[in-house]
Amino acid sequence: MSIRFGVCAKLDKIQDVIDAGYDYFESEFRELVTMSEEDFQKLFKTVNDNKFYAESYNNFFPASMRLTGEDVDFDAITTHCEKGMERAAALGGKVTVIGSGGARNVPEGFDMETARNQFVKVLGIAGDVAAKYGITIVIEPLNAGETNLINTVQEGIDICKKVNKPNVKALADFYHIYKSGETLDAVINGGDMLGHLHIARANDDRDMPYEEDIPKVEEWAKAVEESGYQGRLSLEGVFKPDFNQSIIRARKIVECFNK
Repeated sequence: MSIRFGVCAKLDKIQDVIDAGYDYFESEFRELVTMSEEDFQKLFKTVNDNKFYAESYNNFFPASMRLTGEDVDFDAITTHCEKGMERAAALGGKVTVIGSGGARNVPEGFDMETARNQFVKVLGIAGDVAAKYGITIVIEPLNAGETNLINTVQEGIDICKKVNKPNVKALADFYHIYKSGETLDAVINGGDMLGHLHIARANDDRDMPYEEDIPKVEEWAKAVEESGYQGRLSLEGVFKPDFNQSIIRARKIVECFNK
């Protein structure tokens, strides 16, 4: 396999991520949208001076921007996507993750099928805007404790097929796979429907892998290899005992994905 490794990190952690031997960092999309032009230019300079790029993004929508229910504003969603995608592309963006569990959570009493169709429309809007910049949208399945819409990799793949755009794919997050009790079958059979990976330990602390986790990581790596996926994998979760130690420790372990 040929997997590139990154870390979900704030701007002030970029040098730490570089020093630990990673290939890119994963930033927050919604922060790009609200950032002042002055702050964006500072970020742009930092990224380009270091030649170390934000190839992927998470936290796409704020919880206040409804994606399902009675209060969906598709024009506002389009504007959000357009502003963020232009900036993401300027920082080397290739993948943007739509997790945003709060924003997509289906309100109590609202028709679930209608909500799915709304979310399909949102993914289509985001996919069309992203395509102008050569960026892939990936839907992140989240466990049922975080959202009631799209909880498994298989559900993510199924809704991407409904969107039916070549740059709209599914994400496999091994922490959420564990929390949802899903097998690795959807990963193995995902093929070109997989667009990105997230990793954290398969337990409730959501920390980054330790040496004791290598057998589990090797199991995940085998599933990814069988899928034929070649792309990016980001550390996303909790970093203990501190950020530096955690990413240095995990960097050696994620090499399982490139054996």
